[in-house]
Amino acid sequence: MPDDKLREEVSSRLRNAKGHIAGIERMVEEKAPCKDVLLQLSAVRSSVEKIGIYILENNAVECLMHTTNPLPEEKEKVERVVKDMIAFLK
Repeated sequence: MPDDKLREEVSSRLRNAKGHIAGIERMVEEKAPCKDVLLQLSAVRSSVEKIGIYILENNAVECLMHTTNPLPEEKEKVERVVKDMIAFLK
């Protein structure tokens, strides 16, 4: 990820997910009800999926095209496919 702003945002989101996981660990240790643990796990899963979508939305061409200067037609094709993938994932 060459973009510093993107990298910082992704790192922040990952730290947030990591904090949620630590909270889930505490819940398990404190014998919280299964439904509460599962609800928090669902929230973490959703958070991680959103991080992936954020990366795709903001860095897909660079991730998928292993060149710094792609042809405009190629870049447009990749952007279109990524847009369709994101629409499917949401």
